[in-house]
Order: sequence, then structure tokens, then C-alpha cells
Amino acid sequence: MVRRVIILLFSLALLDFRCFDAGAMDSMQITEHVEVVPGAVNGAFVHQSGKVLAVYGDPRQNPPPVDTVLFTHHRRDVVWAGRGLVANGASAVVPQAELSLFKDVEQYWSKFREARFHDYDQQSTKILVSPLSVTQTVTGGKPFEWEGLQFEVLDAPGYTRGAVAYVLEIDRKRIAFTGDLIYGDGRIWDWYSMQDAIPEAKLRGYHGYAARSAELLESLRLVAERQPDIIIPARGPVIENPQEAIDRLTKRLRAAYANYLSISALRFYFGDDHIRLKANRILGPEAEVEWMPNAETVDEELPKWVIPMNTSRLLLADDKSGFLIDCGSDDVIKRIKEMMREAWLTAIDGVYVTHYHDDHTDRVAAIADEFKCPVYACEEQVDVLENPGAYRLPAMTDIPIPCVQGMAEGSKLRWKEFEMTFYFYPGQTLYHGGLLVERQDGGRILFAGDSFTPSGIDDYCLLNRDFLHPGMGYFRCLDLLREINPDCTIINEHVFPMFRFSKDQLNFMTRTLEERVELLRELFPWDDPNYGLDEGWARLYPYERKAFSGGTFKLYLKIMNHSPQARTFRAKFHVPEGWKTGLVRSSTIGPREEESIRVEIMPPAGVAPGTYVITADIQSAGIDLREWTEAFVVIDGE
Repeated sequence: MVRRVIILLFSLALLDFRCFDAGAMDSMQITEHVEVVPGAVNGAFVHQSGKVLAVYGDPRQNPPPVDTVLFTHHRRDVVWAGRGLVANGASAVVPQAELSLFKDVEQYWSKFREARFHDYDQQSTKILVSPLSVTQTVTGGKPFEWEGLQFEVLDAPGYTRGAVAYVLEIDRKRIAFTGDLIYGDGRIWDWYSMQDAIPEAKLRGYHGYAARSAELLESLRLVAERQPDIIIPARGPVIENPQEAIDRLTKRLRAAYANYLSISALRFYFGDDHIRLKANRILGPEAEVEWMPNAETVDEELPKWVIPMNTSRLLLADDKSGFLIDCGSDDVIKRIKEMMREAWLTAIDGVYVTHYHDDHTDRVAAIADEFKCPVYACEEQVDVLENPGAYRLPAMTDIPIPCVQGMAEGSKLRWKEFEMTFYFYPGQTLYHGGLLVERQDGGRILFAGDSFTPSGIDDYCLLNRDFLHPGMGYFRCLDLLREINPDCTIINEHVFPMFRFSKDQLNFMTRTLEERVELLRELFPWDDPNYGLDEGWARLYPYERKAFSGGTFKLYLKIMNHSPQARTFRAKFHVPEGWKTGLVRSSTIGPREEESIRVEIMPPAGVAPGTYVITADIQSAGIDLREWTEAFVVIDGE
């Protein structure tokens, strides 16, 4: 039975973290009646008739009261700046399309706690933890009036589905308040927030890589039509040359998306017209994409010792014993039992798991128990297979796989007439392995999970965490293919036939990714573009854990430092009122390394049973993020 999620007003951990407010600077006078207080979220203030209206909120620790707060979108990493103002009596004005994400947050978290497994919608979890008291909603085409001023409201989806922008003419200036549509000189905060479905292409959110970029560009076009003199975004510097910044962002975003399409695995799955449809949405109808030629395919039947079964493959030894690669459905188990009844198969000696996605793992635990066989995986994904509830990732199984044998990079296993070599193979997702199988009388196949099709790479879901560092992510996968090519064929269990890439194609994909790094370096404001691709660079672990009233439990803020230099990160945890936290230390993390910041949390005796959401702020040089990541804590009533 799903527990009701208990939503409380949150208090801050009882520690001195005033450094988090260092980002709030002295106000900047924009016009006679408009000022901005820059900070982790900008506070934009309009003064009229002795009253004050705030757009976004106020980043200062003890802000003065205001009359009204205009919110552009629902995300808690922005809304925090206005929450205190509303609690002190300000009217809250929010987009009508996102009203439920301001008010009905208890229902959201109650549903999401279970829905996060087998999740293919891929929307942000940066939802408010407690509801906001909303006074009025707005929608595009209907102006908002306040103290004789008229704010034009534009529907402005992009960073979120139901966002709005506001345009105000005041003091002979036209000012646009655009939320997170644009940052600085023509950049965006990240790309993973734009993962979404493309209904006209019959794609759900999981396959819609940065799909809402199309809506973002249309929203920017509407803003540009208003010819604003100034843009005040939710984050980053005030933009004093709006048209130039919008044009620059448009070109940068289109260049990066064209690069993405050129080596997309989905071209093989769905065809050229599918790619053209996606290109037309973002690049325009006349755009040309430089596609990589498809890999050489091996059209004959699979070797007699490889038996296809849905998204699994069975290796069949001469003595009729089997070794299974992945198991995502009952149909696979049914087929194996049929083969045993028909004497084609005598035993299952082991199971290898390529990656954690549910269509490859949902029945691994069942088949391992049924046939009492070991389960193998690369050691980098053992924890996510054994403890899936500790992670928030796309398309996860909710069934733990016990006692996974983690295999080190390059380790080998001799099974009958086969030699197997295990690799960490972070392609489609960070937690992914590859298995090279070599038969003693000939034949070499790399079981590459879902990492490639003949047309390119399977990086269509940004939340899978595909890194773009040298020697990591797909760069690592391509390097491995160079080592084992040219005679080795590749099997993707969703794809028939087998295929192999030429040296030129491997080089094409590598060059494309190298170019992507540089394009994204221009598109994002971070000191490394991977921050704009990897929502999980800062995450609470475990994502869900049980605790008891009056007890103590630990959470870990795991941080992947994508920066090219060491960084010191500081954390601040938001816990329910009456809960306590132990001492939270900062952590200095080397470049391209992941480390943890540990905190002990103590719920008081007698706290009501239920599910609570805890969030964490993160600060480092040039980074100031509030309520950035979250975790569930389930208090048992025992």
C-alpha cells in the first residue's frame, strides 16, 4: 500500500551557512521604477504607487515585504526565492498551465514515489516540496494588471512545459522577464530539462532528446517580436542586447542539435523521415543534416550458438547448456522452459546483465532463482542492480537483483567453449557494461547492450547520464571498439542484424562528439558542458531510505565534479520542522571525480509515519543552487 506523502513546511538545517547568501548582491537600478538584486535567482522589483512587485522573488536572506510575486515557472530551484515573500503576505501569481505543480505537490510526490520506476516521461523532479498559496493564475494572451501597469503575458514553454514570460513597458523601456528561457549572451542553463515527448513523431519523453528546444525557440521568437530593450532572466546577468542574445542562442542551439542528429541511433530504428521531422521542428524545413553512413550489417542468420529472445540473447554451448544475456520479460523464461522440455537446452549456467533498464532486468532475479545460477555484471553497475530504489534514473526496474558478481574491467570468464571478457561500457547509460564473447573455433561478438545501432549512438535520453569527457561515456565505448575491431561484430538486443563499424565511421562518431563538446561549451554557462547534460551530477543517495522516529540515519550528497579543476563543494540540507542534522562538512573533489558529503539526520521521537521529501542546496565557486536535489525518507510506524 502506498503511503500518503506528508508535506510540511521546511526549516533549514541548524547550521551557519551564510555563504549561500553571498550570491545576493547589491541592487542594480535598471530604470527609474525597476531594480534587480542579482543572486542565485535574480530578484526583479517594480515600484509603483508606493508598492513593490517582485518577479521571481528575492535572493536575500531577510528580504523586505512586497505586494505581489510573479512566477514564470514552477521549479523549486527558482520558486524558493519567492516563497518567503508569499509566506509574509505577498500575492502569488503563477502560470495556469502549471497550477497543480504549485498547489498539488502532495499528490505529485505520492504518485511519483512509485511511478519513478518504469518512468518514460522524463520530466524534472524539481517540484516544490510543500504547496504555495496561489492568489491568481495567468495565461498567454491575457494581460496581468497591477497598480495601473499592464504586464503582457506570453505562453513561453521551453525550460518547463507550462512556463510564461512577462513583458512590461515602463519608463520608456520595454522589459521582458523570461524565466530560464535564456541565460547571458545567448546560452541556456542546461539541456536535460528539455527532454520531452514528440507526439507527431510518436515518441514518448524517454526518446525525446532535448525535444522542447523547439518550444523554447518559438518562445524566444515571441519575445523577440516584442523587441524588448532589456531581458531580466531568472538566473544570470541582465541582458541588454536581447535580439543579439536570442539570435546567438538560436544559432548555437540549432548547431548542437544538428550535431546530435547526425549520429543518432534512432535513424536506424525509425528511418530518415523520422530524423527529418525532428530536424524540421528545431532546425527549420530547409535544414540539412550530415548523416553518418550506416554501418556494415551482417545479414545472414545469427550464429547457431546465439538464440534471440526478445531483448535477451541465449548463448548455447555444444553440451546444450546455456548462458543468458539479460532477461526483461516472462516470455524469455517461458521460451527457456520450452527449450528444456524439447531437450534443446539442459541448464542455465549464468546470466550477464548489460545495463539496468527494465526491459533488460525485470526478470533477472526470477530466472536466477529459478535456475540457481549466478548473475554477472561489470562492477560499476552492481549497486544499481542490487539496490535500484537508491537511484533515480529512467526506465528502472523496481526488482532488486541479489548477489550480483561484479566483474572488473578486462576480467575473463571461461565457460565451456567460450571465453568472455567483461568491460565497463558506459554508452546508452552511465551504468552499462559490454561483454566480448569469443568461441574457441571462431566467432567474436561484442554484446553492447543498447549503446549502438548501425546509424550511431543511443544517447536519446539525457537523464541516462552520458558523459562527454575524454575516456568516459561514448568516447570510452568508441575507443574499445577500435581495440576489438575490425573482425568483431556487435549485437544490440533490440536490433537485427549484427553489424560492425569501419575505422572511418568510428572516427566520424568521435569527431562528431568532439565537435559536440565545443558546441555545448558555447551553449551552456558552466565551466564544463557536462553539467548541462548530466542532471545527476549532484544527487542524494540513497534516493529512498527507511528510518524510524527518534533514530538517526545517514544520507550522502554524491557530487560528480565535471570541472577541469578541483572544486570545494558545500551542502545545506532542508529537513522537516523539528528534525535535526549533524555537522555537514564541505568536500574538495578532484577534476572528473565523484565524492560524497555525508550528513546524519535525526527525526524526532513521535514523528508521524509517512513519506517525507528532503532536499539539498549546493554551493561552489560560481555555483549556487537551492533545493537542487531530493530524496525520500520513509518513516515506519513500528
